[in-house]
Amino acid sequence: MHGASWLVLVGIWLSAIEAWPTLPAKFPIHFDFAGRPDSFVDKSMVAWFLLPVFASVMNTGLSLLAPMIRWMALKHPEFVNMPRKAQWLKLDTQARLRTLKPVFGAMRGLQLLVMALFLFIVVSSVKVASGQWSVLPTWPMFLFLAAIGASVAWLLFRSITAVKKEVKVFTDRP
Repeated sequence: MHGASWLVLVGIWLSAIEAWPTLPAKFPIHFDFAGRPDSFVDKSMVAWFLLPVFASVMNTGLSLLAPMIRWMALKHPEFVNMPRKAQWLKLDTQARLRTLKPVFGAMRGLQLLVMALFLFIVVSSVKVASGQWSVLPTWPMFLFLAAIGASVAWLLFRSITAVKKEVKVFTDRP
């Protein structure tokens, strides 16, 4: 799953590049809660490729987050925000790193969902701009947002249980 978000990002760029020549002179850049376009812009590369650029920056940032947290756990663990922090700080370095593994997996899942949401927005915007759709379907947006919320809850659950497990192992030692 680690490289999956990068594959989705490639899909975002390919979709945007493929759609560029066929975009109308004005295309929607924003939609209301009912999925109706409520803001249009003149066709320009900056306006059209802003979302893929933003997705690229976000994906890069999210990809760098786990190595940065790992480094902080090694060098400055007091700056890492983990549940049961006082107990987490008492763990040895390897135990602290083990608590981060499931968190990093949950973060990759969240990253993949965010990139999939960007892909949906780009593809749907093309369909609305080209007249294939009159409105952006809203149910997938709410589904993505619900999945992202569930992913954040899963990340919190995984971090709590990982710390709890390592604290138990640490305190059960003779």
